Amino acid sequence: MTGAGRGLRALGSLVLLGLCSWTGARADASNPVVNLTVEAWTSSSITLRWEAPSGLDQQNYTYWVQWTGRDNKTESRNTTDTVFTAEGLDPGSSYEFSVWVEKDGLTSSKKTLKTTTAPNPIRNLSVETQTTSSITLRWEVPEGPDLQSYTYWVQWSGEGDAIETGRTANTSFTVEGLEPGTLYNFSVWAEKNGVNSSQVTLNATTAPNPIRNLSVETQTTSNITLRWEVPEGTDLQSYTYWVQWSGEGDAIETRCTANTSFTVEGLEPGTLYNFSVWAEKNGVNSSQVTLNATTAPNPIRNLSVETQTTSNITLRWEVPEGTDLQSYTYWVQWSGEGDAIETRCTANTSFTVEGLEPGTLYNFSVWAEKNGVNSSQVTLNATTAPNPIRNLSVETQTTSNITLRWEVPEGTDLQSYAYWVQWSGEGDAIETTRTANTRFTVEGLEPGTLYNFSVWAEKNGVNSSQVTLNAATAPNPIRNLSVETQTTSNITLRWEVPEGTDLQSYAYWVQWSGEGDAIETRCTANTSFTVEGLEPGTLYNFSVWAEKNGVNSSRVTLSVATDPSPPSIVSCISASGGYGVILTWSCPPGGYEAFKVEVGRQQFSQSGSSCGKGVSLSGLRPAQAYAATVTTIWDGREARSASMTCRTESTVVIIGAIVGVLLFLILVGLLVFFLKKGCKKSEKKQAHRDLICRDIRAEDFAEHVRKNEMDSGYGFAVEYQQLALEDHSQSQMMASAPENNIKNRYKNVLPYDWSRVPLTPLPGEPGSEYINASFMPGLWNSQEFIAAQGPLSQTVGDFWRLVWEQQSHTLVMLTNCVESGRVKCEHYWPLDSQPCTHGQLQVTLVGEEVMENWTVRDLKLWHMAERRALSVRQFHYVTWPDHSVPHSPDPMLAFWKMLRQWLDQNMEGGPPIVHCSAGVGRTGTLIALDVLLRQLECEGVVGPFSYMRKMRESRPLMVQTEAQYVFLHQCILRFLQQSSSAPAEKEATYENLIYENIAATEA
Repeated sequence: MTGAGRGLRALGSLVLLGLCSWTGARADASNPVVNLTVEAWTSSSITLRWEAPSGLDQQNYTYWVQWTGRDNKTESRNTTDTVFTAEGLDPGSSYEFSVWVEKDGLTSSKKTLKTTTAPNPIRNLSVETQTTSSITLRWEVPEGPDLQSYTYWVQWSGEGDAIETGRTANTSFTVEGLEPGTLYNFSVWAEKNGVNSSQVTLNATTAPNPIRNLSVETQTTSNITLRWEVPEGTDLQSYTYWVQWSGEGDAIETRCTANTSFTVEGLEPGTLYNFSVWAEKNGVNSSQVTLNATTAPNPIRNLSVETQTTSNITLRWEVPEGTDLQSYTYWVQWSGEGDAIETRCTANTSFTVEGLEPGTLYNFSVWAEKNGVNSSQVTLNATTAPNPIRNLSVETQTTSNITLRWEVPEGTDLQSYAYWVQWSGEGDAIETTRTANTRFTVEGLEPGTLYNFSVWAEKNGVNSSQVTLNAATAPNPIRNLSVETQTTSNITLRWEVPEGTDLQSYAYWVQWSGEGDAIETRCTANTSFTVEGLEPGTLYNFSVWAEKNGVNSSRVTLSVATDPSPPSIVSCISASGGYGVILTWSCPPGGYEAFKVEVGRQQFSQSGSSCGKGVSLSGLRPAQAYAATVTTIWDGREARSASMTCRTESTVVIIGAIVGVLLFLILVGLLVFFLKKGCKKSEKKQAHRDLICRDIRAEDFAEHVRKNEMDSGYGFAVEYQQLALEDHSQSQMMASAPENNIKNRYKNVLPYDWSRVPLTPLPGEPGSEYINASFMPGLWNSQEFIAAQGPLSQTVGDFWRLVWEQQSHTLVMLTNCVESGRVKCEHYWPLDSQPCTHGQLQVTLVGEEVMENWTVRDLKLWHMAERRALSVRQFHYVTWPDHSVPHSPDPMLAFWKMLRQWLDQNMEGGPPIVHCSAGVGRTGTLIALDVLLRQLECEGVVGPFSYMRKMRESRPLMVQTEAQYVFLHQCILRFLQQSSSAPAEKEATYENLIYENIAATEA
């Protein structure tokens, strides 16, 4: 039917529908199905889908499906659905399908479609080969079809990778470019005529990369530890590692491990083994990595030192157990402290290390080597022999002891050596002892005996060569040295030979000197000696000792004076109207202490200074003749002069009587005069006593001083006497304790118990808490100062303990160490930068500034147990005489201003410690001056008397003399004069100078 015909037929149908309603139930089935497609394929079925013809009522349709295979067999089926599955088909076969519509016996035209059933899936999919980057798959063709008519598809992906697909006409396929040691999912299917079979899947892993850097980590005699790194680009935890080994002629053994190291145990020492290691992942092995390694040989045996010299050490050992001597090389390694390590090899079982330092400890290691593998090291410490000691000498020799001294061996450390001393006398047994010092005293020897000594050094059990010396003990001293005769120019000494010795084997030495004379010495073989040519009346010091074998005994000393020379009477002149004489005598040569004068039966004692002067002697009678002599007295010995006759003059007795009456009347008049004057002074004294306790205003102080200076300082004398009358009877039990008596310089200057400064007691030392020091009141504080006695030799340590415990930064010293030939204070600070140690305290002189009247020293006090320091400054005034006063107040005021400036700038720490010799006179004066000048500045008044009384309540005898009390007033007066008269510019300049002094001292 043509298209035009169909249009006319359709148009006719519509006309008929419109004209004849009875024909509306009859449909035209000429339209075919729409969109015929294959919905699904299997190897035995094909499912078709289509759409009903457009515009028709689908409920009354029947659909016919017809198909023809390759054998031209045709089958058909009908359905009312628009989906149909043709079953029982041959796999991989081509079919032609036709679909048409039937309704009310009318059929549409057919829709045709050619398609193919899916082929059967491939068979026996397997992995043929696996490498680190490729996997080859192999399979068999689907069942029943022709191999040549198929296309095969291979699809794969790794974890997280994109899916990739390959195509082949073969039944094997190699997938390349894969990651090593990675699991892949593979799918393979066949395709025929554009239709795919179902997929066959398989999981396979690429071979891992081989392990890396296989090496031997350790080798012992029975074990070898292998170490390797994980295959490149892989995860360590996902691998299993296999280790395989065998020795020559041994069976192969294999073990697995999850670690990257493995110890193969139970091996034979010194044996070569072959090792193979590979990684396994998901059952796939990497390629093997191989290595040859040898177990360590057994260590050498019985390493020992054969010989030691100052520069060489020879070692000896035995071959390793069970091994062949000739197949080993031996290595010797050594080093001293701080030296580089040196190594040598040898084929022998002994080796001499040369060029070593004497007396030095060396560490030696020796091991055997076989096939390039070392045994464990055998170590040994050995010391070269030290150099011999140097300069062995005798330091001291006594009757029973000889002290030897030597220097340490050249180039060695003194502290690391022990020294051995060996000695014997003639016929005596040899004795040996050890010491760590370079000085040793051999005791218990016989006097005057020759001994042989040997000394050597030892270090780490090795001895140096011996150094020998012969020395004799000193002989016993001579006995019973005495004076046999004395004259004005000679002294003869006599003694007895030393105890227990042979007289003939000794020489005796006699030495003497007078004061200021050169020392003279003579030798004699006798036991008496006369010293001639001496000065009369002169004290000589004699020493006598014995000598044997060139060794002197201890000296026996004796002080003997020559006889004095008698004086010569020069003249004797009558005097006192015949009742006396004037006697003159010459000074005798040499020494003399005093003279005894005898005139008649009367004796007169005269001092040594009376010679050469006329001496008046009274008590004689006129007109008499007297025999006169003068005797020189010296060192208990006397020398009388020749006698001279002295004659007195005649005198009129009446004149004597008149003179006596007149003298009596004069004496009575003087007595009446002084009694009246004394009454007036008594009244003044009572009025003065009422005023002295009061403070004095600044503007009245000059007048106060002027009044007290009247009548030869009578006012000061009264005030000071009043202080002396004050009763300060207080307990001094601690200072008076027997164990503390030695700590007091003067018996009358002891601190009161209530105000003394206590020290921390030392365990097991009674009285260790005592020091002669007292707290002193100041302007506002009852413990503003510490007044102390100047240290004695036995209290220097206590003095520094006082400084440390009080944490005092200031010392004020107002005495010299020696004054008028007497020790006033121990020199308690270092003489130079070398520190001095007192118990746990170390004192160091940091700096010193010397000025005209004083010296300022900076000291550092270090507590060695507490590891803390204290800075101390000492102000030392050097021009203040004991029991006296400086010549002028000005230097003292300048010293005070510098001290006060320092105290105001350094208020931390304990009170300043002030001392002189006794700690009362000069000490009290300075403390009083400081307090009173500050009282004057703060209050405008000053009270010297009241403050001194307060001081003496805390420590006796403060401001010890009246002269010091007067000097205190003079300093205050001078301070007021300077303050009122000096212009401001001058005062500023003076203060600047003081500051400059302080700065210079600090520098």
